[in-house]
Amino acid sequence: MKEMIMTVLAAFVFAGCGSAPLQRVDSTATVSAGISEMAPAEARPAIEAAYSQFVDVREPAEYAAGHAYRARNIPLATLADNLDKIEKNEPVYLICQTDNRSRQAADILARAGFKSVVVVTGGTVAWKAAGLPMGDPATAASTSRVDEQTERALLASLEDERRAEATYNAVLAKFPNARPFVNIVEAEKQHQNRLLGLFEKYGVQVPVNPFDPAAITVPETIGEACKAGIKAEEENIALYDGFFKFVKEADIRSVFQLLQSASKENHLPAFTRCAGGGGRGPGRGPGPGRVN
Repeated sequence: MKEMIMTVLAAFVFAGCGSAPLQRVDSTATVSAGISEMAPAEARPAIEAAYSQFVDVREPAEYAAGHAYRARNIPLATLADNLDKIEKNEPVYLICQTDNRSRQAADILARAGFKSVVVVTGGTVAWKAAGLPMGDPATAASTSRVDEQTERALLASLEDERRAEATYNAVLAKFPNARPFVNIVEAEKQHQNRLLGLFEKYGVQVPVNPFDPAAITVPETIGEACKAGIKAEEENIALYDGFFKFVKEADIRSVFQLLQSASKENHLPAFTRCAGGGGRGPGRGPGPGRVN
């Protein structure tokens, strides 16, 4: 009887020891979900998209010495405390010196519920070796910035362009391929890319995009949506008129003038024609190149 009892107890002990590795495997699989890898040249086109988030997880001194263009610095040691600075539902591209810290950062983001995390393989070393654009070390290390009023103007401009894109995407979700929205929404993405270059140059922190097309109420008809578009573009034009009263930097003024011109000469007339005709309905229109 004693031998039988010992045998049963041993069976329970071995069964308990065997269960732990299975649990660790399941946990690892869950953490790895949503994490992928890309070589620098492959990742670059996606990184240049308006909503891509490119994070360098090295230490500030390493970042200041030279970093991939448009990468912003959130050191690995502080990443878990700064998750609110990254948009959870948009892809996040991670880079470090090689790729070891990026992999650790990817695990942190995946555990926090980020849906799409991409490790740039080879890190900054491979990025530079591939001849891809680098951020200006002098700019990263410099303490000189635009004044507070101009920084607020950059933030307001990006917010306005993001709001417009989200609104027009909401319209397209209800009225697929509706003109002129199908063309103008692509222009809004290009505008944001121009602004993000200024954010990089002047060291302005890029905020999380707060606009969700699914949360935006869309008018019942395309004609009414176009009337709303008229109002939005008129407000955009007025916004830049206000900025021109105090912005001094030539490159910032140039981008603002380009964006205002797109609203004044392209978007506003397109929405006006649409509203006057009660909405032009679905269709691909003249193509994205005609509305910018």
